[in-house]
Amino acid sequence: MFYEIRTEHARAVRGTELAQLMDETVIPLHQELGMQVVGSFTVAGDEDTFLWIRRFEDDAERERVVDAVHHDPRCAAVIKTLSTLSGGTASTLRLEPAPQSGLR
Repeated sequence: MFYEIRTEHARAVRGTELAQLMDETVIPLHQELGMQVVGSFTVAGDEDTFLWIRRFEDDAERERVVDAVHHDPRCAAVIKTLSTLSGGTASTLRLEPAPQSGLR
């Protein structure tokens, strides 16, 4: 099992719009298609950054869910809107819980 911290960066002063899109459209679509989203956050002092944490049992589950999202007919419109707000800048950090972590 592992987590991913996905960081989305909005264009200047578009952070509120990005957060709304993520909370109302992007994350619900991913959850509907089987992704476990364990949290979403705005960054204090950086209103144009949005983080969300995703959990996967293994690489096969991640591949299956991400593939389902990308093949969903709604995805193209979401990506278009997201790229308008963010310019396509995002990063992903993979985390594996330590043996004694409460998140195992």
